[in-house]
Amino acid sequence: MNIRPSAYLGVEIMAHLASSSADRPRTVQFLAASIQRSVSYTQELMAGLRNAGLVQARQGPGGGYYLTRPANRIAVAEVVRVLDAADGWGRQVAVPSGTDLLWEGLRRHVLLFLDGVSLADIAPTADGANDAAEFGNGPVAPTRH
Repeated sequence: MNIRPSAYLGVEIMAHLASSSADRPRTVQFLAASIQRSVSYTQELMAGLRNAGLVQARQGPGGGYYLTRPANRIAVAEVVRVLDAADGWGRQVAVPSGTDLLWEGLRRHVLLFLDGVSLADIAPTADGANDAAEFGNGPVAPTRH
């Protein structure tokens, strides 16, 4: 089971957009720098997100990309499904059996988990961090045996 790099990077981009507002859209240059990829690659990712209705673009000075809905109403799973659909996770096996059933079950559980995580949950805050300790149960402490 693989998650395509484009899905990881798309989630990163969307988290950055979640930390800004429609009044302050992010340029493709800013987003490319934030994921350390080329502008052309970032534009491809943005086209997929735009076609899925997750982002919109404003042209002209002060323009850029912004979320179409509040960050707390966009699940991380939506982004993964959009950008990962062309490979691996979107592929259907004619008659699943054996390990196919195992990986398909794991995929469903991962997406179910990500359906419960919004972009607001993972968006960086003004100080560049996020509230990861508040997400879920926070960091898991090591257990002693």
